[in-house]
Amino acid sequence: MNDMIELFNKANQTGFDTFRKLSDINQQTFQKLVEQQLDLTTGLVDVSMKHLEQVGKAKGYQELVTLQTDLLRDCSQKMVATYKSGQEILDDARNSMSRLMDDSVKAAEETVKHVSTVAKKAA
Repeated sequence: MNDMIELFNKANQTGFDTFRKLSDINQQTFQKLVEQQLDLTTGLVDVSMKHLEQVGKAKGYQELVTLQTDLLRDCSQKMVATYKSGQEILDDARNSMSRLMDDSVKAAEETVKHVSTVAKKAA
């Protein structure tokens, strides 16, 4: 009977630890994505401010069009870099969750084997 209580307690602790690790992965991922969005916003504001300064100094329509093209290119590059970085963050989170689930399945298999052994001894 003590073995069954011990197994139950161990299974509960393992489940709690898994939940805590999953929560940590989610929190870290969310934090990284928020930081990334703040960096993107800051970068786009910087590019826009630089563009406004240049527009004031433009000497004609053609130069203004060139500045607009440069602005769009710079913004696009920042957004593509942010997209790639976001994909890396999400890939890391997915890989961490996969490892966590693999470890949880292994722990569950060991618990089932142990319960089976205890049940056979009790019978």
